[in-house]
Amino acid sequence: MEEIEYLVTKAADSHVPLADRLAAFGQLVQRFQDMVYGCAYAILGDFHLAQDAAQEAFLTAYRELPKLRQPKAFPGWLRRIVISQCRRITRRKRLSTTALDTAAAVPSTVPQPAEAVERREMKDKVLAAIRALPEHQRMATTLFYINGYSQKDIAEFLEVPITTVKKRLADSRTRLKERMIAMVEETLHKNAPDQRFSKKVIEELLNRPRLLEIPGHPVRQVWEAICVALSNYEIVEGEEIVDAATFLGMSGDTSRVYQINEDRILRDEMTITTFQAMAGKSPPVRLLSAGRVFRPSVEDAAHRKVFHQVDGLCIALGVTSNDMESTCQRVLGAALGPVQLKWRDAQFRHVNNAKEMAVKIRGQWLEIGGCGMLTVAVLKGAGYDPQVVSGFAFGLGLDRLAMLKYGIDDVRKLWQSPYVPE
Repeated sequence: MEEIEYLVTKAADSHVPLADRLAAFGQLVQRFQDMVYGCAYAILGDFHLAQDAAQEAFLTAYRELPKLRQPKAFPGWLRRIVISQCRRITRRKRLSTTALDTAAAVPSTVPQPAEAVERREMKDKVLAAIRALPEHQRMATTLFYINGYSQKDIAEFLEVPITTVKKRLADSRTRLKERMIAMVEETLHKNAPDQRFSKKVIEELLNRPRLLEIPGHPVRQVWEAICVALSNYEIVEGEEIVDAATFLGMSGDTSRVYQINEDRILRDEMTITTFQAMAGKSPPVRLLSAGRVFRPSVEDAAHRKVFHQVDGLCIALGVTSNDMESTCQRVLGAALGPVQLKWRDAQFRHVNNAKEMAVKIRGQWLEIGGCGMLTVAVLKGAGYDPQVVSGFAFGLGLDRLAMLKYGIDDVRKLWQSPYVPE
């Protein structure tokens, strides 16, 4: 427990170098990964949803860690974050379950040897039996068998005495048939996340369709309309996998990104592309870029782990906020047609006089993107004299624009037929 307190204290200390804080938190993730995953599975009853919940829980824990007053309370505090994340998922998705007495009747969809079929049916029975346990027993059983956590570890995570954990395990064994106990351990342990957990997620994300490359796709059509509206802007491209040090220099926060290794991450916004492209160019500079970006989030009708952004910037003599607003109005008009637009004060990195853009669609105001005037530091950093030139930048979500333009009510449909060839 002392080691955990030390890691929590180090990871939460803003005076500790960022790399060391991330390393300390990484050790906490390794220590609690299976426990968090097991806790999520005990609630959700679905291994894939449990992975999503586990990732979101660790991201939330990293962001909120400085608020934890007592480092020794970390295990129970983390459990409450997991439970909260699971509740959000269950509110969005109604989970289906299989009754114990019907699980054995589930047929195999792929021809297999008789022994493999029998083991599959046994696994179905095991998972159904675990789901049938009362939640407090299901939680203790899952944590105990998923990766050999001690009863003391489980007690600290659940914030209950060890005697309570022992009783819950004993009661669950009574409910489960004795012949299933070995299968329970094997089933849960085999489904625990391993070192490839994050790698698998990243590979799956990178293998998703590239909507901007599909002719006639709604996202591509919106992007093409914006390019026509800003025909005097240069189109620039960038890599989806970017240098972590460069990213940290721009944002200073890796809590919401997919990190491939210590040196490389998946970009979470297009700003890194336009900012890299503007360095060394002679004014006037007008750049436009669009592509896939990646953020860990629970996927539902409004959110995807992969989505598309368009980012633009303009640097020239005498550029004002009026120029910024008129450019954004032109972009939205091209993407959506005539719309009523409202501006709200906001705060974004790298810009002053930041604004959020909201459009009125079917009687509702919807936030659609943001913009702002480039700071003196950004201009100087890119080699421009702020006394001579000024500039602005803007960013918009192409998926949201496509949904509004074509009346699509679920972002997931953009990734399915007929928009994406099967």
